[in-house]
Amino acid sequence: MARTVGIDRDEVFETANRLEAEGKEVTALSMLAALGRGSLTTIYKYLDAWKDSKPVKTPMVQVDQPELVKTAFATAWRVAAEEAARETMVIREKAADEINAAMKQFHGALEAIAKLEAEREADAELIEGLQKIAAEQKAENAKLETEAATERARADELRDQLKALQSDRDTAMKAAAELKGLTEALKDQNKLLMAKFGSDDKPAKKGKA
Repeated sequence: MARTVGIDRDEVFETANRLEAEGKEVTALSMLAALGRGSLTTIYKYLDAWKDSKPVKTPMVQVDQPELVKTAFATAWRVAAEEAARETMVIREKAADEINAAMKQFHGALEAIAKLEAEREADAELIEGLQKIAAEQKAENAKLETEAATERARADELRDQLKALQSDRDTAMKAAAELKGLTEALKDQNKLLMAKFGSDDKPAKKGKA
C-alpha cells in the first residue's frame, strides 16, 4: 500500500483563499475535501497559521449623541458604561473559560487524530510487509508444488520400473525353474543311459569244461 502524499503550507493557504473567495466556509473538513488528501493534524496546523496571517478587521462604530442630552445623560451614560464594562468583563472571563475548555478538548481531539493517523501509517506499513511476505510465500508454495509434482512423476516412473523388474524377475525365476527341471530330467536320462551302457560292456561268463 502506497503512502499518502503530504501537503505543504502554501497549498493549504492557496486552497483556503480559494474557498474564502468562493464564499465557502473554511474549515478543516472542507479543506480536507478540497485537497483530497492529507491529515487533519497537518491541515489544522496550517489553517491556524492562515487565520493568524489574515489582517484583523476592527469595525468602526460611531455614536452620535445629541448635544441637548449630553449633559443630562452624562452620569447615566457613565454608569451604564461601567456596568456594561463589568458585564463585558464577566462575559469575557466566562468566554475565556469556555474557550480554554474547548481548546483543551480540541487539542485532545488533535492528539487522538494524530495517534489514529500514526496507527494508520503503521498499519499501512504492516499490511505492505505482510503482502510482500504473502507474495513470497505464494511463490515458494508454487515452487514446492512444482517440485512435488516432479517427485510424484519420478515416483510413478520408479514404481513402473519396479513392476517391470519384478515381472522380469518372475519370468526369470520361472525359466530357471523350468531349466532346473529339464536339467534334472537330463541327469536322470544320463544315469539310465550310463547304467545301460555299463551292463552291455560286461563280458559274458564262460561255462565249465
